[in-house]
Amino acid sequence: MMNAMFGLQFTVSAGRCTKGAFMQLVKVSEEIKKDFQFDYVLVVDTEGLRALELEGNATLHHDNELATFVVGLGNMTLINIFGENPAEMQDVLQIVVQAFMRMKKVKFSPSCVFVHQNVTDIAAAEKNMDGKRRLQEKLDQMAKLAAKEEVCDAECFSDVIAFDVQKDVKYFAQLWEGSPPMAPPNPGYSESIQELKTFILSKASQSAGTTLSQFKSKIDDLWNALMKENFVFSFKNTLEIAVYRKLEVQYGNWTWALRSTMLTIENGLYNRIENGNLDKVESNYLHKEMSKTYEEIKTAMTTYFNDDKDKDMLVQWRGQFENKIKEFHDEQVRGVKRKLDEVIQQKNACKKLDDKKTEFENKLLQKSKELAHQLKDKAKDEEELKKHFDSVWSGWVRELTADTKPIEDINYEEDQSTVLQELGFEWSLINESKRSGKYKNISEVGDNSHYVSHSNKMVKWWSQGRGQYEQQQIRSLINDVEKQSLDAIKSKPVATRGYSPTYLQEVANNVKKKVTEFELEIKKAIKKEFTVDLILYVFHRAESWLSESHKKFKGNNDALSYVESKKMQYYNIFRSFCKGNSSAVVLGELMCEKLKASTVEAVCNKTAIDLAGEMKCTFPAFSGNRLNLEKHLLKSLAEKEDFDGFITYIRHPRNQVEAFIKEEVQKYIFTDNNDKARNILKKNVEDIKTRVSQALFDATEEVKKQRGDPDMWVKEFSTLLKDQLTFNSFCCQNFSDINNFDFLKVETEKGLESVIKEVSSLSLDKMEEFRMKPDQILIDQLCNCCWVTCPFCAAVCTNTLEDHSPDDHSVPFHRSAAVNGFHYRNTEILSVNFCTTNVASDGGFYPREDPEKLIPHKQYRTAGPRYANWRITPDESKLKYWTWFVCRFQKQLEDHYKLKFQGRGEIPSEWKTHSKEEAIKSLDEMFKL
Repeated sequence: MMNAMFGLQFTVSAGRCTKGAFMQLVKVSEEIKKDFQFDYVLVVDTEGLRALELEGNATLHHDNELATFVVGLGNMTLINIFGENPAEMQDVLQIVVQAFMRMKKVKFSPSCVFVHQNVTDIAAAEKNMDGKRRLQEKLDQMAKLAAKEEVCDAECFSDVIAFDVQKDVKYFAQLWEGSPPMAPPNPGYSESIQELKTFILSKASQSAGTTLSQFKSKIDDLWNALMKENFVFSFKNTLEIAVYRKLEVQYGNWTWALRSTMLTIENGLYNRIENGNLDKVESNYLHKEMSKTYEEIKTAMTTYFNDDKDKDMLVQWRGQFENKIKEFHDEQVRGVKRKLDEVIQQKNACKKLDDKKTEFENKLLQKSKELAHQLKDKAKDEEELKKHFDSVWSGWVRELTADTKPIEDINYEEDQSTVLQELGFEWSLINESKRSGKYKNISEVGDNSHYVSHSNKMVKWWSQGRGQYEQQQIRSLINDVEKQSLDAIKSKPVATRGYSPTYLQEVANNVKKKVTEFELEIKKAIKKEFTVDLILYVFHRAESWLSESHKKFKGNNDALSYVESKKMQYYNIFRSFCKGNSSAVVLGELMCEKLKASTVEAVCNKTAIDLAGEMKCTFPAFSGNRLNLEKHLLKSLAEKEDFDGFITYIRHPRNQVEAFIKEEVQKYIFTDNNDKARNILKKNVEDIKTRVSQALFDATEEVKKQRGDPDMWVKEFSTLLKDQLTFNSFCCQNFSDINNFDFLKVETEKGLESVIKEVSSLSLDKMEEFRMKPDQILIDQLCNCCWVTCPFCAAVCTNTLEDHSPDDHSVPFHRSAAVNGFHYRNTEILSVNFCTTNVASDGGFYPREDPEKLIPHKQYRTAGPRYANWRITPDESKLKYWTWFVCRFQKQLEDHYKLKFQGRGEIPSEWKTHSKEEAIKSLDEMFKL
């Protein structure tokens, strides 16, 4: 049939004339090439299934492998059956259906055509209808049987593959009219061949084809999986992985476009709120402002999924990623609204003080002006002026702040001790823990057994075997308590209402409660030192956030601090009046003083966004997907040979990734690309200068046209810059004599030149003082991914999506289980095996959830929820990076976990030949899988 259809010369005879599979490329002719997207058709001919000369279970297994391999290779499979009785072809159907079911489970979508040859009366439509009905019934029956075999849900054949029994079943007459060798060929056979060929080509015209290199990868993937015990479990689709990783990079670009647009919108609205021009942020407004970018992203996504050369493979993720982009967009809107609502709340809470500030400034301006007039022509030099001003300043401050209570600083050390003592812990225990400082590393310690009370009855419990399980439980408790406590602390309105020791009391009570629950769960006693260390650890982790938030609160709400901060500004005003300068000159100087602070803030915030964008697009570690970031982090750790960094990465991967991002941003800005960073800052300074100059011109022209006063001029000027700069208003009653606004504009422009010059020479680390920080922007962008770790080796799932259900967690390479402290039961021997070796073995393990139950490694998914969603392919792969790590840090790992690499856990000699350079180079292999 194939020979007749495509003009080939495959061997033909009764029985298994072909052993294995033969293939041949058939060139698409120039006449019909315009209708197709490929140049060749690959025809594969296989040996027959269920041949009479070969029998037994070995043959059935062989036929299953052959059918799986060929069905997986092709876009379409022709099932060529002699005769039309489904009962006689049951064995063949079962094998074929099972092969298609395997393809469905590994996300291949081949099509099929059944060809019945040697049918006596192909023209009998009624008979053919009956034959198709019986075939459909048999296929449905085989689908149910295969579903049980493959542990899959399928009620009928159409659940397995797109199949239309009316179109995808063909009947062929016999080749010969009569009995060979004297019988002539049957012309009806040739007609059937031609019809089938036309049908195949019409289906092929809808395919984009594949390249030879992609076809080679597909053969490798299918063959490697067939060599394993369980095909579906072992199958790793290299092409699909590569396409998905490209999609992850695109997803990162799309989300960054949305995030950077929202950061710009947030900046403008923040300035409006601070300027008093906005007291409510509507979600509809944010959606409207984002709509242009969002529509562009949706268009880009549609183009990508419709036009990419791998669109047929991409279609399986289209709905998921479209939903994820919508979720990301909506979360950006909600997040910014939440932040800006807090700013409005803080603004409202500070309204009373803001009114006071205006009053303070007006009085200080008036007093400065009056003092200057009193001393005019009396003070001879700068020193004398300063002396006079200092002599009255303290009195002014006392007078202005007499009815306000100063805000105290946090006494964090004392509050910690007080809270712990109120919980019933002895002072000596608290003092010893603080003195040693060991609590600061409680989450990094490999062996926590010293925290367990070892009575005689408990020694057996902490024996090796249960010990590993309990160690893991304690580490999980520490991680969970840390996250819960920090989330609770950060939910407190410290920046708007100030710090209170009750926040620490709430957290400490919760930690103590969690430790008590943990003791009941494991039915063992934990020493009080553990609870004290854990509470102090949580306090330590929360300290910087609390201090920074309270500092922000104090700066916004403490009248004394505010007035003291204005001393130099009003000394300059006083000095200017003493020199005989006009009100226009002094107002211009005052405007520039206010402009300087807001210009620095605006430039730093914009520069932070621009630098983050520059690094996201051009910096190799940040411009790809989650796996790319992982590769650069691991390379950095290896280059520094930093064991403590490795342990943080193993125990708290996100913490280490955030530290890596911060370090790389610092290096990029201050060392490797300092000139580029400074040029970005200078460009933003020039942009602000242009906007301010234009606002000065427009405000002056409007006031002249309206015959306005200095108050109108200040208000008009600040309104024009409401989205770019924060500009606290002030009363101009002390400048009511100004009527030459062109002169005022010129004087302000003079001062603006010195402001611009000063801002242009800013140190780039000034960005740390403001809202937008390039490292935090990048952390928010790059760390919004999956952080689930392998239950065996603690490798981090490298999916760029945080919630990528229904797809399993996976990594391109796992590690030696020793990296995570796994060891053999009732021994002190570390297990050096990799997960990918273990799951291919006949061994077993004791899961954390049920440490007395032995689970076969091949059935690891049945061990509980932590295991069920992990896909670990039994390919026995070993990345040189992790074999080098185990050898390089053998002693440190042994000390850290209090275990040994010996006996059956001895490090293979081959691993010791791997150099650091080879280890780093091997990281590139992660992108080949």
